[in-house]
Amino acid sequence: MTIFEIQKQAYSINKSNYLKSFTFPLCALITAVILTAIPHIIVFAFNLFEYKIPEKYILYSNLIKLIFCALITVLSFMFYSSAALGEKAYYSGKIFKRKNNFKRLFYWFNPHKSIKALSLKALIFTLKLFWTFILLLPFTVVTSLILAIAFSGGIELYLLFSLSSGALILLITGLVFRFIIIQRYFLAEYIMTENPELRASLCVKRSKNLLDGHMFKVVKFKLSFLPMFLSCVLILPLIFVYPHYKQCRSIIAKDIIV
Repeated sequence: MTIFEIQKQAYSINKSNYLKSFTFPLCALITAVILTAIPHIIVFAFNLFEYKIPEKYILYSNLIKLIFCALITVLSFMFYSSAALGEKAYYSGKIFKRKNNFKRLFYWFNPHKSIKALSLKALIFTLKLFWTFILLLPFTVVTSLILAIAFSGGIELYLLFSLSSGALILLITGLVFRFIIIQRYFLAEYIMTENPELRASLCVKRSKNLLDGHMFKVVKFKLSFLPMFLSCVLILPLIFVYPHYKQCRSIIAKDIIV
């Protein structure tokens, strides 16, 4: 399918339902903000009443504070992971006109499925972090060299300009290659939503295999949305762009998988 055909199909599916489709990410965002605020509230409450705690129990109070914050953090990541997979299941279901799409969405909030969603997200995050480290290492080395020379006795202006230009080129090149390479994991979440019993590692492996020869199709697809993303600075277009983009993602994923 061409990008035009994908966008046309997405518009046909979402037509007159953009506001309804936008309610879920909005609710997810509000929930994420609340979950992010809870650890700060816990710390503030402990600090507020800490003067009432006997000195010998201060260590235990700090430990309880740490445990609470760690627990909320894990629950927040589980919620985010479940919401991400549930959203993909929801949009994929709309392509096939499946009923109870919201049931498919909330299916991933089951504790057992949330753990699976978290494991997949953690694996993808680790892989992306690895490629970020590898591809930005040359930029980091050159930048460190510039700083070391600058602070050890000064540096000539022409040399500073040459090294800085080289560092900038390395940064841009690294980011471009990173953007292309991480598209290998584009299908992993869609594969898991259609095959919930698969292990996270197998979903990633299948995604890499299926995207062999199709990576630049995904890259071109994402870059085609750049003007739309820029329009979201005005906030209001986001109500249209977000559901449209998510629906288009599901369509191109289905097209590659099938």
